[in-house]
Amino acid sequence: MDLHAAERGLPPDILGFVDAAGSLSGATWKRAGAAVRRATRALRRTRPAYAHPFGRVRLHAPIRPRLLRDFIAFRGHIARTRAGRGEKVPAEWDRLPAYYNGDALNLLGPGETVAFPRFATFENGLWTETVSGKLDYELEIGYVVGRGTGRPATGGPGPALFGITIFDDFSMRDLQSVAGRVGMGPAAGKDWANALGPCIVTRDELGGLMDRRVAVRVNGTPRLRGRFEDLVTRNPLFEPGQRTAWTFDEVAAFHARIQPVHAGEVWGSGTIPGGCEFERGEAAAYLAAGDVVELEVEGVGVLANPVARTP
Repeated sequence: MDLHAAERGLPPDILGFVDAAGSLSGATWKRAGAAVRRATRALRRTRPAYAHPFGRVRLHAPIRPRLLRDFIAFRGHIARTRAGRGEKVPAEWDRLPAYYNGDALNLLGPGETVAFPRFATFENGLWTETVSGKLDYELEIGYVVGRGTGRPATGGPGPALFGITIFDDFSMRDLQSVAGRVGMGPAAGKDWANALGPCIVTRDELGGLMDRRVAVRVNGTPRLRGRFEDLVTRNPLFEPGQRTAWTFDEVAAFHARIQPVHAGEVWGSGTIPGGCEFERGEAAAYLAAGDVVELEVEGVGVLANPVARTP
């Protein structure tokens, strides 16, 4: 349903809607709810011009974020990736929710094709182009910020959650390993392509995440299946009493103290433990040309993206 077409007083895009109704309250939020109720009644009698059969619409990325931050909020993910190198989770992870700023412009939606990545390195006076041999998916929660803060927060309301989507942080692990040694973070191995979708589920409809089932499939074959809580909180690498995750509220409180937060930002949670091939070390089965990767979060849907057939 095209909300703006149904009710011309509503913003024509999701960023405008988040700006006006990001706290899920106020005149715009009420007007949108009334428009949906009117449309529901109308659909019992006829099909208005603003309502479209789902099979006839193409879903794009549900939001073009003002800023894309990607965190590493789950201890299980970092514990597994470090264990393969004989390392432990750094003590600094428990002190603050670390993140990097991703590329909000290189954004894919549901069904859009991921270009098979190439990168170049400068060696022996020449640029050498390489087709990535370690293209990875990453199953993450995308938190959509509904209310921002000024600088700095002074006891007022902090950033508010508008809703969640699924975030696939496609990664070139071979380029990431080279770039990471420079000491400036994981780019450009991780910010060249990002996918969001298939929709945003608003906070009032969401409920909790802990009981939701999540899954990853490649060409229909399961790579991960489980409950969010089990994957995040249970791991043989954990010790009793250790923090298992940074929550949205904790991340919001951290940022509100040091810099402005804007409505319409999207924050990646970091990889749900088990939700990428990199954690599997030498057993990793990275994506190949023509593969189709599906990320699923119960209650949100499936974000599916094919990989280009030609490297």
